[in-house]
Amino acid sequence: MRFCQVSELMDWIDAYHQALAEQYSLLADEAVKERAALLLNYLSEHQRLLAESLSKYETDAADSLLTTWSDQCPDLDLPESVTQLHGALSGKGTEEIIQHVIVFHDILIDMYKALAEKAPSSTVKELFENLAEMERQEAMRTVRDAQRLEDY
Repeated sequence: MRFCQVSELMDWIDAYHQALAEQYSLLADEAVKERAALLLNYLSEHQRLLAESLSKYETDAADSLLTTWSDQCPDLDLPESVTQLHGALSGKGTEEIIQHVIVFHDILIDMYKALAEKAPSSTVKELFENLAEMERQEAMRTVRDAQRLEDY
């Protein structure tokens, strides 16, 4: 752990979603199975929208929130699992893809919960609690939408 500002965390979260979007898009372009390609395209777009939402939130957020320092800053490199996503999902079916998607959502949920627990202020705590809940809802929505794809 190191010291960082909330804005750095928000930038990292944005980069995380963008990296996932890029990986899903590359996988969709190479997918042999039609349903897998459709799901990967959906996931790519979904991650792009999440990144855009976070960027908009950061633009609108109070400077006092974004410049708050935290001593609970996680290592801000992208998880190894994101960079290895291509090898893990290449040629896989929709069920295996969804299992990986859940892992990525869980990584963020766990990080948000840990940051909320050690937040330096109630405002920062509320931010990370809200992000954890948003991520939990997005995970459920993604799984639901993927199941709908399987129904067709």
